[in-house]
Amino acid sequence: MKNSICRLIMGLSIMLGLGACSSTQTQQGWENFLSFFGSQPEIDPNSLELLEHISGTKLVLLNTPMIKFYDLAVVRISYYAIHVDLFQTGVPIGTLEITKSDVCFQGECAPKSLAARKIFGVVSYGDLFDDIFLGNDIFQGRGMRISKQGVLTQRFVMNNQEILYERTADYTVFKNLSNGVVISIQPYVLPNNNPPNPRSR
Repeated sequence: MKNSICRLIMGLSIMLGLGACSSTQTQQGWENFLSFFGSQPEIDPNSLELLEHISGTKLVLLNTPMIKFYDLAVVRISYYAIHVDLFQTGVPIGTLEITKSDVCFQGECAPKSLAARKIFGVVSYGDLFDDIFLGNDIFQGRGMRISKQGVLTQRFVMNNQEILYERTADYTVFKNLSNGVVISIQPYVLPNNNPPNPRSR
């Protein structure tokens, strides 16, 4: 049996026998995404930099029972997976890969449904990571609202857990307000090394 993502990151084992609902929406999303590139075996990551809302350097927050991370990450999309290269104070510490069937860390993989249940809790499904990183609707668009400012918001209660999910061109944030799980992704903007000098005014 494959090692779990939780065991790899935190030295814990995933409990077996936990079910999770599937996402036909995400499966269709993967098929649509892959069909865009035709039958190429591997996609040039440089060509995917045009997908700024997905690829590039991001400031990523992962606050889950199994993964605690807040720093820079480089998100890349290939034909096979979403690759998230994690850095801590500029030093690479590992790669998280989300494929069509597994969540992998450092080449060791776990089935997505088991990993999602451990990472997100009881309100989860196997493709939830995909949907968040790709900026898709979650839970088939449940509780969807669009604000006047263009913020896409899903807020709903499921299994006594309150979920808030927001997306704009500038950020994506998932919050389970009941158990404290947070995933936030936003583009990293280089700091201005030449700030204006107030004395020059």
